[in-house]
Amino acid sequence: MSSPAEIPADLFPGIARTELHSFLEKETNGYRFLSEKTVRQKIQPRDPAAYKHQFGHALIIAGSEGKGGAAVLCAKAALRTGCGLVTAWVPRNVQQALLVALPEAMTLTRNAGQDKTPDLSVYQSIGFGPGAGMDAAAVLRALLPAERPLVIDADGLTLLSQDRQLYMQLSDRVVLTPHAGEFDRLTAPHASAWERLHTQIGFSKKYATNLLLKGRYTSVTMPDGSVCFITSGNSGMATAGSGDVLTGIITSLLAQGYAAADAACIGACIHGAAGDMAAAEISMQGLIASDITEALGKWFAAGE
Repeated sequence: MSSPAEIPADLFPGIARTELHSFLEKETNGYRFLSEKTVRQKIQPRDPAAYKHQFGHALIIAGSEGKGGAAVLCAKAALRTGCGLVTAWVPRNVQQALLVALPEAMTLTRNAGQDKTPDLSVYQSIGFGPGAGMDAAAVLRALLPAERPLVIDADGLTLLSQDRQLYMQLSDRVVLTPHAGEFDRLTAPHASAWERLHTQIGFSKKYATNLLLKGRYTSVTMPDGSVCFITSGNSGMATAGSGDVLTGIITSLLAQGYAAADAACIGACIHGAAGDMAAAEISMQGLIASDITEALGKWFAAGE
């Protein structure tokens, strides 16, 4: 357990650090603040003799009419985080733009309302939701029973909230990545971030799943009730596409063999740290999601 003195004063405005410490100590198996230094120690070393298949194959299910960029951002972040292969399952009208923007990715065609998935056995992880559209409900229903690590974000979270019976199919191989508004749609409206944390912990325990709640201090709750707070990141990252990048990062880590809880915590820290590097170079006001992706390589290089 961390001590009350280690809790940032602005973690939950209006809540005393000792009160937060007492609550977390009582309700969970523990909580921690994940530092960038600790994350660097958790990064798996790369075998100099390895080939691409040893770094995993991720499937990105994203993009729709007017939201093709979400698929590009997500797939590119997955590759920048070290995934060996990335396939984007996208509508035909997104494929050409994606291949121009990211020739390193492979593509499959997804038709509107399609209820059959590709052969999922060839993928080590799946990222579902960024810009996927509201006609992908059948895809979500097909993904949940599949025995593959899965990240659900954006439109995927909205679809999930519309069919709460699907919550019972969540598991410890799943990572949900809502912001506060999406989380409230999954659960109920909350009066404060402090109240939302109570619900978040309970949600992860009840449905045995990992939930990453994005915010000033992103929190990751796990099936055992433990909590990991992420202190990296800045307000410049409150920009369109930032969450798509995060989904790509976590999906990439899952494909490389990280456990879902570790992928969520490590991925959130890397995402925030890359955003901090980008903001230092560009400014928070000028930051866009692509800048976070471009900073990923710099972040990894800084630790070599």
